[in-house]
Amino acid sequence: MKKRFNYSTLALSIGLSLASTTAFAAEETPASAKNADIERIVSVGTRISNRTVADSPSPIDIISSDAIKNSGATSTPDMLRKLAPSFNMNNTTTSDGQDLMRPATLRSLGPDQVLVLINGKRRHQQAVVAVQENVGRGSAGTDLSSIPMTAISHIEILRDGAAAQYGSDAIAGVINIVLKSDLGGTVWAQYGQTSEGDGESTEFGGNYGFAVGDKGTLNLTFEYADNGEMNRASPTTWFDSIAEPRQLLLVGEAETEMSSLWANFSYEIGESSELYAFGGFTKKEGESLGFYRPADDNRVWTELFPEGVTPKLGSKSEDYSVAVGFKTQIENWDIDASVVTGENKFEFSNVESLNASYGPNSPTSAYDGALVYSQTTFNLDAVTSVDLGFYNETSLAFGAEFRIDGFAQEAGDEVTYARGPVYCAESVNPTGDPAMVNCTGGDITTPGMQGFQGYSPAMAIDTDRNSYALYFDSETSITEDWLVAAAVRYEDYDDFGSTVIGKLSTHLSLTENLAIRASASTGYRAPGMQQANFTQRSISLDNGELADLVTLRPSETLAGELGFTDLKEESSASFSLGIIYNIGNYSSTLDVYQINIDDRIVYSGNITRGINADIDAFFDRHSAPDQALDGVKNVSIFTNAIDSETFGLDWVNQYTQELSAMNIVYEFSYHHNNTDVSAINTSSSIVPNEVIFDNAQRLLVEKAQPQDRASLSAMFDMDDWSVTGRMTYYGEVSSASYGTPENTWGAKSLFDVTAQWNVTDNINISGGILNLTDEYPDEWGTNGTPFTDLGFKYGWTSFPFSLAGREYYVRASYSF
Repeated sequence: MKKRFNYSTLALSIGLSLASTTAFAAEETPASAKNADIERIVSVGTRISNRTVADSPSPIDIISSDAIKNSGATSTPDMLRKLAPSFNMNNTTTSDGQDLMRPATLRSLGPDQVLVLINGKRRHQQAVVAVQENVGRGSAGTDLSSIPMTAISHIEILRDGAAAQYGSDAIAGVINIVLKSDLGGTVWAQYGQTSEGDGESTEFGGNYGFAVGDKGTLNLTFEYADNGEMNRASPTTWFDSIAEPRQLLLVGEAETEMSSLWANFSYEIGESSELYAFGGFTKKEGESLGFYRPADDNRVWTELFPEGVTPKLGSKSEDYSVAVGFKTQIENWDIDASVVTGENKFEFSNVESLNASYGPNSPTSAYDGALVYSQTTFNLDAVTSVDLGFYNETSLAFGAEFRIDGFAQEAGDEVTYARGPVYCAESVNPTGDPAMVNCTGGDITTPGMQGFQGYSPAMAIDTDRNSYALYFDSETSITEDWLVAAAVRYEDYDDFGSTVIGKLSTHLSLTENLAIRASASTGYRAPGMQQANFTQRSISLDNGELADLVTLRPSETLAGELGFTDLKEESSASFSLGIIYNIGNYSSTLDVYQINIDDRIVYSGNITRGINADIDAFFDRHSAPDQALDGVKNVSIFTNAIDSETFGLDWVNQYTQELSAMNIVYEFSYHHNNTDVSAINTSSSIVPNEVIFDNAQRLLVEKAQPQDRASLSAMFDMDDWSVTGRMTYYGEVSSASYGTPENTWGAKSLFDVTAQWNVTDNINISGGILNLTDEYPDEWGTNGTPFTDLGFKYGWTSFPFSLAGREYYVRASYSF
C-alpha cells in the first residue's frame, strides 16, 4: 500500500518537539471538599507523577467517588451527563442496538472523537456503529455503561485535544476512569421508580479490597442491575388499522439486565518495581421494538399475527478487557510496559417477528448474527528528568505503541436474511401458495425478517489492521511561574498510511491568584474498523413509509460503481486559551477553544432511484430477484464527507462556605459550543453532495445537541448528613427526522435533590428525587406528522435527558 504522509502537520510537529515539554491538567470540579486534597493529583495528559490541577496547562474535570455515589444515576454515562457539563448523552429510542449503547459525546463532537482510558490505558470501542438518524450517526464510540460505577474511584476528564499523547480518537478530549484500589469493602442496594409507576430499577453491588501477601492488593467489584421498561409512546390506532388505541411503539427505555465483575490488582516487587493488572467482564441484555406492521400489510401473514405485529428485537452485549503491566526503575528512568486486550460482542435476535417470503410457515424468532470489535495494545513508556538549566528539571518521555484492531460480522440464521419460497404476498395469495408468481410491485413479499434483517454469509467478515506509534513529549518550568509542555507523535496504519501530529501548551502564573493557560495541537482519528467493514440490510423509514436499505462497505465493488473510495483519516487542529483564578475558598476557570476537523466520516443519506441516470443504471444492474439489491429501495455508505468548525467555552466555578454547623460547597458550570459544517466534499462524482449529507444530517451535527449546558449545585455537608441540590440546564436542540420539517425543542431545566445519612460509621442510607418538577421535552406537534400519529409524542432523535420524568430512588450501603 502506498503511504500518504501528512506533510501539513510536519512543520508544526518538528517545532513542538524542539520546544522541550508536555502535559495537560486542570481545574477541579469535586462534589465534596472531603476528597479535594486527594484528587488534586491528576494522571491524564501528563507523564509525570506529581502534576496537580493547579499548575497544569489544560482543563480537567475531576469527578469524585462521593459525587458518583450521590448522583442517583443508574449507569456511568448517565452519571457523567449529570456531573460533567461538556459531556452529552442522548436518549435514543427505536434505534436497534443504540438503545443498549447510547451515543455519548464530549464538546458536542462525535462519540468516536473522544478517547476513553481505564487507569490511563486505552479502552476498546463498541462493536455497534450508529446508522439511525440520531446524534452520533455514523460513529461507534465506547460503551461507558459497561464500566460499573461501583468499581470507579474517580474520573478525570481532559477537555483538550490529546492525540499527540494518546493517538487516534482524542480530538475532543480524554475520559480517564480510575479504578478503586483501596482496602476494605462496601455492599449496597438501590431501588428506583418513576412517578408514572414504570421504569423500576433494582440494583445491588459490592466492592472489596484486600491485601495479597505483604506487598500486594486486589480490589474486586460486582454489580447487577435490572431496569424495567419505561414507555412514553402515545396510544395510536396506526391510521385506523386497529379498533382501540394502544401503545404500539417503545418510546423511552427498554427493559435491560446487566451484570459486571471487575478487578484491580497491584504487587510490589523489590523496592522500585510493580506488577499490575486490571479488567472486567460485563454482560447486558435488553429488548427494543420496531415499527408496527398492521394485519393487512403485505409484510405480515394474519395466520401468524391476526392483529399485526410490532417486531421485537432482542440484543445481548458481552464486553471484556484485561490489562497486564510492569513498572520499574532503571537508573533515572521510570519504565512502564503493558499489554491491554479487550472485546465487545453484540448479538441480535428476532424475538417476535416473521419473514413474509416464508409465508404463514415462517418462524417467528431467530438469531440475526453478531458484531465483534476487538483491540490489543502493547505499550512501552519511559520517563526521566534532566537538568537543562531551567527552574526545574525537564521531564522527558519516550514511548512506542503497537495496536491490533479487529472487526468481525457473524452471519445469522438463514430465515433472517433469505428470500423464502413464497413470492406473492397475502393480499393476492391468501393461502401462501409458493407456486403463485404472477404478482408485481407491493404485492411481492420482502425477504428477511421484519424489524431487523439478519446478516447473511455474504456479509460476514473477520478482519484486522495493525498500527504502530512512536512518541516523544516533555515538560519543564522555564521559571517558577512559567510551565511549557510539548509533544510529537508518529503513527502508521497498514490501511490508510502515516501521520505526524503535535501539541504545544503552556501555563503562566501572573499573580498568586491569577494564571493563564493555552494550547495548540494537531490531531487525527483513524477510520473506525466498524465504519470500514460494516454492512447490513435493514428496514428504515423513507418519507413515512417502510423501505429496505442496504449499507455498502466502502471497499466493495458496489461502492466503487457509485464512485466511492476507501476511507481515510480525519484530521484536526485545536486551539484553546484559559484563565484560572483562585482566592481563598473560591476558584474559577474560563476556557475558550476552537476545533477544526477535516474529512469527517459520515453515514450517507439515502441513495435511491430518480437522482440521476447513473444511479438508476446502478439499481437496474443489481435489483433482480436474489441479487444484491433485490427488494431494496435505498443504499447508504460510510464516507469522508465534511469539514467542521467548533467554537466553544467552558466556565467552571466553585466556592466553599465554612459555617459553624456545616460546610456548603457551591458549584456553577457553563458550557457553550457552536459547530458549523464548513464544507461538503465527498469522493463520489456520481452521488451529489446534497444526497450524501442532507439537511437532516447537518442538523444532527450542528444543532441536535444542546449548544448551551449549565449546572448549579449546592452541597450541605453536616456531621452525619449531606444534602445536595442540583439544577441542570439543557439548551434548545433542533432536528429533522426521516423527512419531517426542521423542529426546535425548547430549553429545559431539571432539578435533582439527593441526601445521605451516615446512620453509623458503617451504615449509610441515601436517596433522592430526580427531575423534581417532572420535566419533559416539548411535544413534537404538527411538524412531527405522520410520526405523531404513530406514537412519537416527544420527537425522536434529540433527547439530551431521559424521558422518564420524575424519578425516586433509595439506596443503602454497608462498609466494612
